[in-house]
Amino acid sequence: MLVNAAFLFFVLSSIFSFFSHPEVDNDLWGHLFFGREILEGGRLPQQNLYSYTAPDHRWINHEWLAEVIFYGIFRLSGSPGLILFKVALGAVIVWVLDLILRRRSASPLVRALALVWGMAILSPGFHIRPQLFTYLFFAIFLFLFCRYERGSRTSLYWIPFWMVLWVNLHGGFLAGLGAFGLFSIWTVLIKGRQSRKMSEPIVTCGIPLILSILFVVLNPYGLSLLGFLARDLLLDRPITEWQATRLFDFSFLEFKLSVLFVLLFFARKDSLRQWDFILSAWTAVFAFRHQRHIPLFAIVAAPFLAVGIQKVHHWVRTSTREWILAVAVFGVAIYQISWVGSMHWQHRFRLVVSPEEYPTQAVDFLQRNGARGNLAVPFDWGEYLIWRLYPEVRVSIDGRYTTAYPMQVIRENWEWMGGGKEWSRLLERYPTEIALTKRDHPVTALIRNDPEWVYVYSDPIAFVFVRKTPSQQQLLDKFREKRLHPPESPPIYFPG
Repeated sequence: MLVNAAFLFFVLSSIFSFFSHPEVDNDLWGHLFFGREILEGGRLPQQNLYSYTAPDHRWINHEWLAEVIFYGIFRLSGSPGLILFKVALGAVIVWVLDLILRRRSASPLVRALALVWGMAILSPGFHIRPQLFTYLFFAIFLFLFCRYERGSRTSLYWIPFWMVLWVNLHGGFLAGLGAFGLFSIWTVLIKGRQSRKMSEPIVTCGIPLILSILFVVLNPYGLSLLGFLARDLLLDRPITEWQATRLFDFSFLEFKLSVLFVLLFFARKDSLRQWDFILSAWTAVFAFRHQRHIPLFAIVAAPFLAVGIQKVHHWVRTSTREWILAVAVFGVAIYQISWVGSMHWQHRFRLVVSPEEYPTQAVDFLQRNGARGNLAVPFDWGEYLIWRLYPEVRVSIDGRYTTAYPMQVIRENWEWMGGGKEWSRLLERYPTEIALTKRDHPVTALIRNDPEWVYVYSDPIAFVFVRKTPSQQQLLDKFREKRLHPPESPPIYFPG
């Protein structure tokens, strides 16, 4: 009993350790801001009102319900509430995975090790963002598939109703549809042939699948959402999480080791007849193509990790060895709790905004000096600036990317940030009046040498430039007369 309690404590401490880190995602400010706009306005904004480069472009906000939930939590309990919500979602995902793993292994030790390994793979992508709901629903779908395999012929009929929620929370619902489609095809073609009763799986799988596809249109954009996502998934993005996972380095090591582990124990001919192995192979391919899909592999691969660990666990059969492992994992659990607990004690369980990563001082400088106008910004700072400066200031780009901006504007912003040959096109084509740049961006030196722009402020990470234009004359006069107010030291806690 005490041994099993030690393994449970290890899992619980790992949930707290892996899922409660107080880092801030680049887009969190935007999610809260847009959630507030929806709640206070009572409707979804249809155009990109917060940008001057694409103010009339249609905005397809496939994350609107997640943003409403996030803002509601933040309004009630601040950033500690957001951290607790993230941890709670992680705990539910782990609980659902454990329900699946119980079918593969009865050993608490094996399940604990598999779950903690899965959490280690999940954790790099476990920020407060709508993707969390995709991870949750993906795990629930896998659980329902397993329930169906165990004889629950009605379990798949829950999926269409979950799909109505998922389609309004995050565009990752396509992963759920793909997994359901694969499971249905496998059930009809493989299991149906084996039992020679193909009519039953056609009804029990086919009808819920068709309903799930039909229920996808129950979103504010109808079929337009599917058309947008189909086009969007084919685009290349120079964004870190959309980049390929490098094979020959130590990044995402837990993920790469898990792929090798699954291949070592399950790369056999008969495995190709298992729907979950095929699904894990597909998610691994997508994970190597795009880093953002690694958490989906962690969810699919967890049962295989448990079975593999079970196979190497045979040598640990005596109660003495179980006690040794229990003491070891209990010690690790204590270390995790003390390490993460001390971090949260220091920050009073609040999200931390790093002044070395976000332009908190530069934005305070703009606010204190009454800056107004159109602001060219780096991509990953856009939603922070919308939160802090809208409506006095509108931005050139932000993390909503293709959901709110045409590709032409996006390319021009990348060209500007990178200091390319046509870096000035963004400034010339659109009425740009202020520019906020990163110190290490090539465009900073280019604007500084442009006589049309005046350098008015800098700090260790950001530069502010003002264009010589009548709309900015008051700010320029303050600069020449040395009347600009320096920034105050902004708080390091969210929202910053």
